[in-house]
Amino acid sequence: MKASDDSAFKTRLAKLLSTSKLVKSIYFFENLDSTQDYANILPHNDSLHGTLIIARSQKMGKGRIGRPWISPRGGLWMSIVLVPDFSIDNLLFTQFIGALAVADAIKETTKITCRLKWPNDILIKGKKVCGILVDVNLESEKKRIIMGIGLNANVESSLINNSINVDSKATSLKEEYGNDIDLVYITSSVVHKIEYYYDNLLRPGKTMEILDRWKQESDIFGKRAIVYDGTQKFEGEVIDLDNNGSLIMRLDDSSIEKIIYYSSVSFF
Repeated sequence: MKASDDSAFKTRLAKLLSTSKLVKSIYFFENLDSTQDYANILPHNDSLHGTLIIARSQKMGKGRIGRPWISPRGGLWMSIVLVPDFSIDNLLFTQFIGALAVADAIKETTKITCRLKWPNDILIKGKKVCGILVDVNLESEKKRIIMGIGLNANVESSLINNSINVDSKATSLKEEYGNDIDLVYITSSVVHKIEYYYDNLLRPGKTMEILDRWKQESDIFGKRAIVYDGTQKFEGEVIDLDNNGSLIMRLDDSSIEKIIYYSSVSFF
């Protein structure tokens, strides 16, 4: 797949990212099966820390556990390569970084305050506006994290809601803000926020600041939740996150359960 030569988009984005130490190269496509898949197959010498892949639309956008992600033109569909220099115990924090970065960028761009849903969704008025997908490769000599961001910016939420069969509904920045969003500007803002959290907070002794900040931006605590982990079902009250970012629940039988892996989670 050949990258698009949309010089106006790339030139303006590169200028806005000129102060970023993170982005080394930008791959831009009019249409792509999946930015996440493309990032995962990039040769290592083309997959430096901060490499950015963007598509105007995706034919086979990916959500968690292989679910389809509806990605029409007008959204921000991007993946960024991160080469970790931290403990694998902090991997869950990369999802928190992505969510915080997007929420900060949305507030900076539109003044809209978002809420965060564990562990990787960004909500506006209870509706999903963005999701974060993190793929991790720790087996090869050169370890990589691919952070995918799917932000419903200038799209009609009906296109998404009519194509998915889930209880949670989607919204878009355009619908909540009342006007089109400058995609180049918000892309630049998201990348700069990722760089801030990654460089300044994802280091020894600083991860608790990420956790505390994420908690401040979330309203899941005290709510009831139903979590499926494979064939197991957990139902109860969300009481906290542990120091590694796992969900802590008080189940209906009063036992305490720590949730690390899950297939689906709903909050009420």
